[in-house]
Amino acid sequence: MGNKAWFYRQLLSYMPVFFIVISFVFFVFFQMLGEQSRQGAVQANETMIQQAMRSVDNSLKSIDQMLVQELLFNPDLSDFFSSENQDDVYLNMQAVQAMKQFKVSSPLVDSMALVRTQDEYVLTTSSAFKLQDYADYAFLKPYLSRKNSEAQWSGIRDFREFSFNGARQTVTLVRDAPFVSRGRGLIAININVDAISQMVQGMYNSDVSFIRMKDADGRSMTPGAMVAEDREPVSSAVSPYTGWVYEGGLTQGRVVGIVSQLYNVWFMVGILMCLAGIVWIVYVTRRNYKPVEAIVSQVQKYTQTKTNALLHGCKQDEFAFIESALESILEQSNSFQQQHREDLLLRKAYLFQQLIEGQYPLQLEQWNEQRDVIELPDLASPQIVSVMEIDKYAHFCEQYREQDQYLLKFALKSVVQETAAARGSVLWAEWTSASKLGVIIQVDPAPDMMQEAAVIFEDARRWVEEHLKLTVTIGMGKLAEQYTEIPESYSQALKALKYKMILGENRIIPYGQIAGEERGHAFDFLNLIRSIAQSLRMVNPDWREKYKALIEHIEKNMLDRDGVHSLADYLIYALGRELSCMAKEFQDVWLNEGQPQLRHALQRSDTLEQLQQNCGEALSSLYEGMASVLNGRNHADTIRRIRQYMEENSANPDLSLNYLSEQFHMNWKTLSKLFREETGQKFVDYLIELRITHARRLLVETTLPVQEIATKVGYSNAISFGRMFKKTVGLSPGEYRDQAASGDANRIAEG
Repeated sequence: MGNKAWFYRQLLSYMPVFFIVISFVFFVFFQMLGEQSRQGAVQANETMIQQAMRSVDNSLKSIDQMLVQELLFNPDLSDFFSSENQDDVYLNMQAVQAMKQFKVSSPLVDSMALVRTQDEYVLTTSSAFKLQDYADYAFLKPYLSRKNSEAQWSGIRDFREFSFNGARQTVTLVRDAPFVSRGRGLIAININVDAISQMVQGMYNSDVSFIRMKDADGRSMTPGAMVAEDREPVSSAVSPYTGWVYEGGLTQGRVVGIVSQLYNVWFMVGILMCLAGIVWIVYVTRRNYKPVEAIVSQVQKYTQTKTNALLHGCKQDEFAFIESALESILEQSNSFQQQHREDLLLRKAYLFQQLIEGQYPLQLEQWNEQRDVIELPDLASPQIVSVMEIDKYAHFCEQYREQDQYLLKFALKSVVQETAAARGSVLWAEWTSASKLGVIIQVDPAPDMMQEAAVIFEDARRWVEEHLKLTVTIGMGKLAEQYTEIPESYSQALKALKYKMILGENRIIPYGQIAGEERGHAFDFLNLIRSIAQSLRMVNPDWREKYKALIEHIEKNMLDRDGVHSLADYLIYALGRELSCMAKEFQDVWLNEGQPQLRHALQRSDTLEQLQQNCGEALSSLYEGMASVLNGRNHADTIRRIRQYMEENSANPDLSLNYLSEQFHMNWKTLSKLFREETGQKFVDYLIELRITHARRLLVETTLPVQEIATKVGYSNAISFGRMFKKTVGLSPGEYRDQAASGDANRIAEG
């Protein structure tokens, strides 16, 4: 192709970028190198200064603390300051010996002086003086009259112990003595500044860096041989303890010199690299352009019409057609890859569902063909199937948005997988329902493989509780030694999970824990539920004790979730049936308040404890509503007194409507009507129920003959009593007593 626009365009595109990038890299490199060198030097000097300052401060603090300790605990010093006898040679020698020992313990100490104010006596390690004759009297004089007893280190000063001696530069600490009481004397410690300077000089290389020290008044504490005053410091620090100033810097710009030398070298290398880069770009562009030019020529030759259509008749961009084709291919490829990944996830979830339902695979070879493609476990190995359920799922849905729910479920699934992977186990997890995560763990045959799986689930459960702010309950099925046993293990895990209502949530429930237990049956509790409904119909507060007994029986007999829900449904049915024959006001309380509250309580209860509380609150609300209606009716109090009279006189054989109408001065027809409206029962049915209930209790709790029991409950004829008892209970009095003695009638007696 004669017009090599693309070739020149590539050259013009590469070269500016190349020069700009290379120039920028050089600039940034040297700037960063210089800045890093400077910052490194500053930081190193600052660290060195801080270290020197802390070392000096610690040494001075140590001397001060040792001095305080000596003042507090050394009896020789205490005796010296308490004495007024200057001629006590032994005491003076003991004090001198104490000072010498102190100097041995603190090598920095140059000299010490004990000043006793009551007789103006000064004692040093070398001699003794009258206070006014002591060469350092001018320095000590202000301390004798100071009001503040706080001890501070002085700045640099000239010190002479004898007037004929040469002066030494020292810093001094003066403390009142004794330490606990002021006014008896002073103790002064002098430290040679040269000793401090030598200690600091040993912390750094004087050929590379320097440290200058100044006291609070700006006087130099560093000998001139150690550092020149004209050197510019790069960092400084002030001691909070002494107020001295520490300054530091580089002795010579060695790093700067190295950087300067490297700059010239890098500059020449950079020029050579630019020239080499230009040659390389031209060469590579020429070589790479030839096959591209051949492809473009082929496209233009064989697809001239289509190319013109794609280029809209414009020849300035010969790659428009190729670019369009490549974009189309890439889009299709990305779309296919994304769809393939989604299909694999769906296919994997579908295979999981088929596996736990026992529908797949027909042959193990079919499974092995897909293992590597979609990362499936080896079904030839034993498997343990479990189900992980989110606790309080209704509350979970109310608390989190749908997007957050997906995120938490993804995190939950990932936690289980990563926990298993960390312990070297192969785990497959898929969501089988909105709240349940099915899990299959591939285990190696071993005696403790069930325990190993339980450890994995326990670690995952604990992590979820601590980090995701929710809890899960895990049901574990038995070991599936063959893949055909996986559906059974899954069913066992689901069954174990149903006992969460009894055993509690946020735990692991192995199927083996509940498989051997004897279970109660729902019909064992029907009479007790009917008794609760009847007590509520009668607005009798004893329903609470019966409700508590029902919960205890459920827990004792280990009913699963389905059994408990069946009992709750029957309780709602029994209440509806008992209250349907009562006055409209009572039915309204049931339909508008009681029934909806009970159903809502059942829906939001995951454990037996929650069910007991929620349903108990709903039943209490129903009881209070019915009691309020009962108290608001005109004849409620009269009927309540009649019922109480009947309970107290149920043994009276003459108890009847006529008898009660005479006792309460009412027409018997009116009494019958009001009684049915208030209690929901006919008078005769209520009386029979009252007497039979009393008789059942006497048959179980006493050994009285049937004839005597009949008399005690208001029947003059034992035959009529027996007939009515069997009609009501389904057993004759004798049969009932026999079964009660053997324990079989206990469930019946609950009613």
